[in-house]
Amino acid sequence: MTTTPTEVTLTSRGSAIAQRVLAGVSLVGVVAGMVLAGFSDGPWWAILLWELALLVTAFIMLAIWSSAGDSARETTALEAAGTRVLSEVTDKSLYDDSDEKYYDLTLWLPLPDGGFEVGHRCGRPECAELRPGARLPVLVDPRTRAWAVLH
Repeated sequence: MTTTPTEVTLTSRGSAIAQRVLAGVSLVGVVAGMVLAGFSDGPWWAILLWELALLVTAFIMLAIWSSAGDSARETTALEAAGTRVLSEVTDKSLYDDSDEKYYDLTLWLPLPDGGFEVGHRCGRPECAELRPGARLPVLVDPRTRAWAVLH
């Protein structure tokens, strides 16, 4: 049994495909941009900066490609083995990122063997309205302790 609970980002197969298509198209554009920047007549330092910026963008697109597939696989596994439970909000605090406000929720997930406590950071209106003692639907796999909030 895994002792550390893992939050799963629910991702449908269609959403994962769309993310991968976007990342793939972006990667093609980045490679084309790298080739064009390499053959440009600009100063060497400007070409180097462009190449580095495009390389960072390529790594970001590869991360999106990878995480989309992982999230879809984790979602499929959780849906197959998970059980729907009503978690209890035990604590709530505001996390202000200056651009957006998030709420840090502490949830108690009840299970036949006693349950466990997890943290969930969310900016959705459904989570913003919750108060301690409120109930929130969660999908949880008791064996692996993987879980996801059902918004």
